[in-house]
Amino acid sequence: MRRRSGSVRRWWAGDCQIIAPIESVYRREGEIQRSEELLLLMKTTVERFEDLVRWVRELHSYQVPQIVAVSLTVGNTDYLGWIRRETPPASGE
Repeated sequence: MRRRSGSVRRWWAGDCQIIAPIESVYRREGEIQRSEELLLLMKTTVERFEDLVRWVRELHSYQVPQIVAVSLTVGNTDYLGWIRRETPPASGE
């Protein structure tokens, strides 16, 4: 749990939701693979996204972890404001 909460402690994500277990099906080296994984949903800003990417790559066991951003077009303004306050721009961390 400590690793998952690290993104929040470092101000890179407002929150982190853990959805588990999920089953992933993918092709690797020409073979169909199945594995049980965790899905993490982390809410951040565009300015903090690359911080999260670097952190996930450092910790992840996969050579190519799935890291994607889903852009919000609309949302609860109070919640979106909270995300902005919880993920302030970097200031010499």
